[in-house]
Amino acid sequence: MNIRNIDLNLLHVFVTVYKFKSITLAAEELHLSQPAVSNAIKRLNSVLKTTLFIKNSRYIEPTHQADALYVDVKCCLDRIESAIAEQSDFDPEISDRTFHIATTNYGEILFFTVLIPYLQRHAPNIKIIKAPLTDDFSQSLRNGQIDCCLFYDHAIDNGIQKEFLCSDPLVLVTGLQHASLPDELTFDDMAELDFISFNNEYDDFNLVFSSFKHTAHFPVPRFRVATMWTAFFIVSTSELVLVTPLLYAKLLEKHLPIKIHTLTNVENIEMNLYWGDSMAQDAGHQWFRALIKELFLTDKNQLRKKN
Repeated sequence: MNIRNIDLNLLHVFVTVYKFKSITLAAEELHLSQPAVSNAIKRLNSVLKTTLFIKNSRYIEPTHQADALYVDVKCCLDRIESAIAEQSDFDPEISDRTFHIATTNYGEILFFTVLIPYLQRHAPNIKIIKAPLTDDFSQSLRNGQIDCCLFYDHAIDNGIQKEFLCSDPLVLVTGLQHASLPDELTFDDMAELDFISFNNEYDDFNLVFSSFKHTAHFPVPRFRVATMWTAFFIVSTSELVLVTPLLYAKLLEKHLPIKIHTLTNVENIEMNLYWGDSMAQDAGHQWFRALIKELFLTDKNQLRKKN
């Protein structure tokens, strides 16, 4: 059976007739004549090559085939109506929409920790899924596989929009076993230090250290581990040092014996919001983008103060 052979209006009539078990009541609900409703059911019987209803005194009785179709057909029609309605009229308090977000661990820690409590209070049926962050996230944005991406400063392709959200300074972290260093460091101060680094899903090592690549003494780490948590623990128990966004250092400062050193003349990392042109006018997507920007503006500093 090819779905293109079925008029969706016939399915709407079918669901209404099934609900009322009456051609007369269904016709009143649909604002159609009884012959028009009867004809619609006959047409659907013909397309499906089955019998959906049997006459029984005043009312009609659904067949087993109608019973089997009803739940799935009604569910699909409800979802279509909901999707169309959200294009122009989106209510986050009742919407059960799912948003797919791709981001690094940095974006997840910074954003999800304020997003999820907000949704629990104000949009309890909204669902969030963290999608994999691929090298070509632009394609995933264009084809709708992900709704938006929270990522560092990155060149954009055609069909993608971008907006700055926030920036974060890079700092140097040392442990108590490391020889004493000034609170503020320059490139020259870092030239002889022994570094460790960490990756995320998307090669954060290159992104974090990109700020140093224009210098004559680019500090290439001797060790590299998989997670931020491992790198910080090793630094806290050794003489290795770590370059990291300030947010990470603030998160772990109260849990590990580490010291944070300011770096001078080092570019901040920037977090941006990316989305596809196809979603620009979607009412639900517009609400979600506005929420992302609001939470970044109001909660970024609060998150740092708490940690």
